Amino acid sequence: MSLERLKEIARDENIPIVSDEGLKLIHQIIIKHQVQTVLEIGTAIGYSALAMASFGCHVDTFERNEQMIEQASKHFDRFDAEKRIRLIPFDALTYTGELKMYDMIFIDAAKAQYERFFEKFQHYLKPNGVIVCDNLRFHDLDPQNVNRHTKQLLRKISGFKSFLKNHPDYITIFDERGDGMSITMRHHT
Repeated sequence: MSLERLKEIARDENIPIVSDEGLKLIHQIIIKHQVQTVLEIGTAIGYSALAMASFGCHVDTFERNEQMIEQASKHFDRFDAEKRIRLIPFDALTYTGELKMYDMIFIDAAKAQYERFFEKFQHYLKPNGVIVCDNLRFHDLDPQNVNRHTKQLLRKISGFKSFLKNHPDYITIFDERGDGMSITMRHHT
C-alpha cells in the first residue's frame, strides 16, 4: 500500500487529508527551508506524516481520536520502514510531555483551535523555522449559506487569519492553492 492507497481510504471513509496541491506546497517548503524535523498537529490516518517522512523528514505527530490513532499506527507500522514518525496519542492542547525544537510545525486539526495550537507550539519552532496551517479557505463556504455552527467556525478561521496578519513577531504568506494554507516565519531583525 502506498500514499495513493491511503488517499483512497481517506476518500472512501470521508476522512479529511491534505490536498494534492497542499502536499506539493509542503514539499516545496520542506526543500526551500531545509526542513528535517516536523511537529504535526492532527495525524488522522497518517497520510501527511507519511508523505513528509517520504520527503526525508522526521515527524512527531499528535492525534487524540482513538480510531485515527489505531489506523495511523497500522499505517506507520507498515510504511514507515525507517521509523521516521513518532505518533503522540494525546490531545495536543493538554499534552505536557517532552518535545524538541522543530524546523516546521504543521497544523491540520480542529480549525476552531488553530490560534491556541499556534500559541502553545510556537515555542518549539527553531529560529528559522516555519509554521504551516492547512484548510484556511475551509471549502470556500459562504457564511450566508451555512448553519450557525459553521458560521462560528468560519468566524474563528477569519479571526485566526487576522491574528497571523497582525502578529508582531511573525510574517505570514497566505497561499490559496488546495484548501488554502498559511506559511508563517519569524521576523528577523
